[in-house]
Amino acid sequence: MRHSFQVDLRGVVELLSSHLYSSPDVYVRELLQNAVDASTARGGAATRTPVVVECHERPGAAPVLSVEDEGIGLTVSEVHELLATIGSSSKRDTLLEPGQDYLGRFGIGLLSCFLVSDEIQVVTRSARGGPGVSWRGRSDGTYELRELAEGEGRTEPGTTVWLTARPGLEDRLHPGTVRDLVLRYAGLLEQPILLRTAAGEERLAGRPLPWLHQDTAGLLAWGEQELGERFLDAVPLELPAAGLTGVAFVLPHSPSPSSRQRNRVHLKRMLLSDAVDGLLPDWAFFVRVVVDTSALQPLASREGLYEDATLAAVREGLGAALRTWLTGLAEREPARLQALVRVHALALKALAVHDDELLRLFAPWLPVDTSLGRMTLTEVTRRGPVRYAATTEDFSQMAQVATAEGMCLVNAGYTYDEELLHRLPAVLPGVDVERVAPEDLAAVLRPVGEPDGAAARSLVARCRPVLQPFSCEVEVREFSPSTLPCLYTAGDDARFAREIDGTAEVAGSFWGSLLDRVGALSVQSREATLVLNWRHPVVRRLSGAVPEDALRTAVEVLYLQALLLGRHPLRGRETTLLSGALSRLIEGSLDGSR
Repeated sequence: MRHSFQVDLRGVVELLSSHLYSSPDVYVRELLQNAVDASTARGGAATRTPVVVECHERPGAAPVLSVEDEGIGLTVSEVHELLATIGSSSKRDTLLEPGQDYLGRFGIGLLSCFLVSDEIQVVTRSARGGPGVSWRGRSDGTYELRELAEGEGRTEPGTTVWLTARPGLEDRLHPGTVRDLVLRYAGLLEQPILLRTAAGEERLAGRPLPWLHQDTAGLLAWGEQELGERFLDAVPLELPAAGLTGVAFVLPHSPSPSSRQRNRVHLKRMLLSDAVDGLLPDWAFFVRVVVDTSALQPLASREGLYEDATLAAVREGLGAALRTWLTGLAEREPARLQALVRVHALALKALAVHDDELLRLFAPWLPVDTSLGRMTLTEVTRRGPVRYAATTEDFSQMAQVATAEGMCLVNAGYTYDEELLHRLPAVLPGVDVERVAPEDLAAVLRPVGEPDGAAARSLVARCRPVLQPFSCEVEVREFSPSTLPCLYTAGDDARFAREIDGTAEVAGSFWGSLLDRVGALSVQSREATLVLNWRHPVVRRLSGAVPEDALRTAVEVLYLQALLLGRHPLRGRETTLLSGALSRLIEGSLDGSR
């Protein structure tokens, strides 16, 4: 035996309010969409005849809203098909004339009215003939349909929809709220919309697109008034193939690259949403766009865009338009580009990573952090070979020494910087780029010459047993600044080994033994190095006749100081070492004061 599904309309409405629509306010958009589509389907004068929105307020009673159009109207069978069958759009597609521009494509719009009203009444008469029809639907899933007698209800083709506010949502049908919602969703429609209230009648649509024929100052003024931000710049947008016009506003702050795009999109002049994502390339997170388009398809909620080949083409076209604008700034208005870079360097780096021409154009403005201060890519290349640290940890280990030695070391530990540096030789001939690791820096520091060489080698021999438990080698070199007594260098393998050892110290027996086996795999390359600076007076004193206990304490303190200067977290054994070394220093100080 075959059975039909039973639909709980209250449950469907709850799903709509919780998951499909962002707000019950969308009922205004859906009512106006249906009215405009009905007028378009009828054609002729109907598309120029106002849709009338009327607010009816009665003392002591819930407010009532009506929306009236002079569109194509519905027959009895069409009412059954379209208003009483949830989600059905096949009949609607045959009702609407092919080739016309319709705002909607889904047969669930009227259900949004149940978000604000427990009852919807529709009175309609078809332009194709037949009696008028009255349909009354309720949120409990029941409805009544009645054919109207001659002269009853509407006498001309068209449709009127009546809503009575649900308890607790009376404010959604208040005249002031309705006015704001009509302006928000339909203020740019070409077909006029009239709002009638007890205060009178007001025309709310039929205006031109506000971003057309505006200069930059006009666009920025409109953007501040409409979107509430003082944008840095404005870029007119036009993609004729997609029926798209609009404007891109450059944000006055730098958002996260992973932040969700919040673009305002109008579909055939009806607002979809202020928070449409996916319209722009990922790298264009520094702008917010306002557009109107006739080619893109909305999702069922009409609050987002359907991902298809057309949307992909529009996204590519908008990206190309922004690239062209940026190129023009670099060539003709560098001051404007410089102001943009100060705020949105990260976004421009994201673009330049994939575009050689823009990298070449932007190199004089794109900033990087170096051991000699903040510089542009062009300034860095003028200082000879470009040397960089791949991580901020490596940079922090080497920066002080590199600065004292006059080396321009780039901190490439930030997003996109290392990729940009690697691309420089391809776009700027003659530029050499080299990664420098902490162990590389130690290798190029000057060895201790004679006659001090023997004393330095003796000091190394005495220090090695002290640091052997910490998998740390010892070397003595001469380097600047002379005020820096030592330098801790550790490559990727050594840092990985430190992390393994630190985790094993606090892990349980099972994980501890497993981590020991993992660490053993890199035993040949796990050594870090404590580089002592022969120019520092403390290091020179240690090379003399210092008792073993005093030497051990001094080397341990220098080791811990080097770890902290390099921003390396102390492991458990090193924390214990710090406590013991400090205790011995305090005891020695007290003994010396007697």
